[in-house]
Amino acid sequence: MAISYVTTIVPLDLSQRPWDILLKAVRLARAAERANVTLIFGHNDHNKTSDKLFKRIIQKFKTTVIVSGLFYTEGVNSSLLRNKAFSEVKTDYLLLLDVDIWPDFSLIEKYVQKVKNNEKPFYMVPCLYLTKRGSKDLVSSKILPSELKKRFFSFSRKEFLHLASPSSVIIMKKTDYETLNGFNTDFVGHGYEDFDFMMRLAHHHNYLIPAADLLLDKTARAPLFAVGFRRYLGEQCLDLLLEKDIVFHLHHAKPKESKYHAARPSNYQLFTKLHNGKVGSELVEDPTLIGSFSKKCSEKKLNIHDYAIFFDNKPGHIDRFDSFRRRLRFLLNE
Repeated sequence: MAISYVTTIVPLDLSQRPWDILLKAVRLARAAERANVTLIFGHNDHNKTSDKLFKRIIQKFKTTVIVSGLFYTEGVNSSLLRNKAFSEVKTDYLLLLDVDIWPDFSLIEKYVQKVKNNEKPFYMVPCLYLTKRGSKDLVSSKILPSELKKRFFSFSRKEFLHLASPSSVIIMKKTDYETLNGFNTDFVGHGYEDFDFMMRLAHHHNYLIPAADLLLDKTARAPLFAVGFRRYLGEQCLDLLLEKDIVFHLHHAKPKESKYHAARPSNYQLFTKLHNGKVGSELVEDPTLIGSFSKKCSEKKLNIHDYAIFFDNKPGHIDRFDSFRRRLRFLLNE
């Protein structure tokens, strides 16, 4: 496999969980080299031991480029790092990725070809978040990605947290990134910079419905129960769900409190301010994606029972937790 006509850009800041991110960056660079994919890291260099080690190791990979510098000193700005990485993109097609994604460039090639063939101008790939156990089994080759996916559709719990659809794993044209002026660097810390970009991308191609509930911010475990902007963006992922084409998000520890995650409320306020003009006055007939998905199954003569996991919206499965300690913390609501 050789897909030299697509470039992957990944933001990278080692100020949090540096060794976990470093290991994942190396895995990603190794996979990109095998697939002949140019990989560009936008790296905020704090000049710490982990930063120096990252640069020393990654520079050994022939298809990986590092755009490195101390681009900010306050909160993590993933938008700025993506834009810095994009400045070095030479190919016509682009993959937006995070370092926690398990690299599957054969799947990416499938959808790059679809963009090249003008089937759609972009694709957002649904992302399945793995538990600590699921991630460990995948990384250690205890289970193949194909078998892991089969377990998901067979309602196995212990390997999976939830399925994000839409996700910020985006395959698109370089020219669209330029037209949109990339990511909005006013978003600092965790959250909504990816949704802002997706909203602008969908609106640019007239894929966004100006519904009255467009800016509703409510999460769901099941992708077909999505509402608000997740529902209207998620409509672009239905064909991939029908194909059962998903990527895996590897588990990582998340601190209970940090400035990075504390930024979500202010980032949402910025998000609503930027996109309030896209809100309409009418509600769509189905505020979820259940009707649209069922219709597509019928049109394609697919058995909807094969996709039952997409309707699994039961909250708080204790059996998703892979250790006694994590189950106990869940029961204690910690």
